[in-house]
Amino acid sequence: MIAEGLATDVAPASVVAARLGITVRATPSFPGAARFADTVEVGLRRNPKRAQLLVSRVLGKHIPVPVGQVLAAAEALGSRVRAACAGQTPVVIGFAETATGLGHGVAAVCAADGGLAHYLHTTRRPAPAGARVVRFSEEHSHATDQALVLKDDRGLRGNRPLVLVDDELTTGKTVCNAIKAIHAIWPRDAYVLASLIDCRDGDQRSSLVQSVRALGAECISVCLLDGSIRLPAEAASAVSEFAESLQPATPGPRREDPVQVRWLDVALPRGVPPIAAGGWGRDQERAAFAAMSRAASALPVAGDGRTLVIGDEELMYLPQLVALALGAEVRTSTTSRTPAIALDEPGYPLRTALSFPSTQDGRRPVHAYNVAQSGHVQPGNAPGFDHLVLVTDARRGPRTAGLVAELAASALSDVHVISLHRGAAGEPCAAG
Repeated sequence: MIAEGLATDVAPASVVAARLGITVRATPSFPGAARFADTVEVGLRRNPKRAQLLVSRVLGKHIPVPVGQVLAAAEALGSRVRAACAGQTPVVIGFAETATGLGHGVAAVCAADGGLAHYLHTTRRPAPAGARVVRFSEEHSHATDQALVLKDDRGLRGNRPLVLVDDELTTGKTVCNAIKAIHAIWPRDAYVLASLIDCRDGDQRSSLVQSVRALGAECISVCLLDGSIRLPAEAASAVSEFAESLQPATPGPRREDPVQVRWLDVALPRGVPPIAAGGWGRDQERAAFAAMSRAASALPVAGDGRTLVIGDEELMYLPQLVALALGAEVRTSTTSRTPAIALDEPGYPLRTALSFPSTQDGRRPVHAYNVAQSGHVQPGNAPGFDHLVLVTDARRGPRTAGLVAELAASALSDVHVISLHRGAAGEPCAAG
């Protein structure tokens, strides 16, 4: 039930989007969600399929935010999921790349006993030999392929509710495609959609319910914010023309003499993967928390907002655990393959952008938003950071060189790179 009188415009936080006629309204979906009402800002995509980018202040992706706030939002959403599952412990799937960390946080509290439910997330990484791959499409995305990649499907067997977690729902097409692909192999009676903001209109919500019902299952949705988006005609074209008219971004002061970069090799405990694409349970949670706490204790950085811990694309959750071990006010964000417009103007959410080749394949472009310092007196989401901590499972070498060089030119004091390896043998989790 939507509480009366809680509606709020989020468009004023994105003056540039409003100039182009793009506005969003958000209404807390329950009284306790009122504290999240102003956590969405509107940015612009470099994507012919969709003009707007809803940028969350509690996701820990595009905007560096205190890790305590990121985990609190995930816990609030997870509590809604637990209530929706009515005494059953679900299995939880997060959508790559944006919601892999959010999915972890939701799963952490949505078991019937309030503890961790089995978790996994979709991935765009290459599948290991012998894995079962279930593909579906994210039609609006710049990278449309999504996949579940499993060597063991025990977590998906049975009739437990299946929870699908994304940061935003706009049309419902992606989750519909996912449910159809999953249901064909692991059918069940109930699905739950969980998001920070749900911008589907009434017809879109009803259409998804009917589509799932046609499969023989029921589907309910929970969120922190109910949203609505208003777009002018040909919004994507208008944004594209706007992007072409912009002068190249000039971020704030960059060091001519890059700061010192210190590398810390961390061997993950046996059975703990760097990402949860293959599954994640209570044993992994306990071991990962302890390992990331030990890694954090070796970092000579401030335990407050002067420090930013940066994840590497889908690798969101372990960096969040590092940040949490340093202090709840330590900020966290993650590199992203999302091509968005960065504009260092007060009132716009993506003030600066670093760009570099992906650490996964060394070819496609990846971005880190709001990590470099804004050049304005009012820096907004890009205040600049004394200490930058990168957490990656890519080996030190050519594929990490571009990202690390950008960080070294942006940090005010130092850069620390936590290089995650598998097991006691210390073999890298991914080529870097």
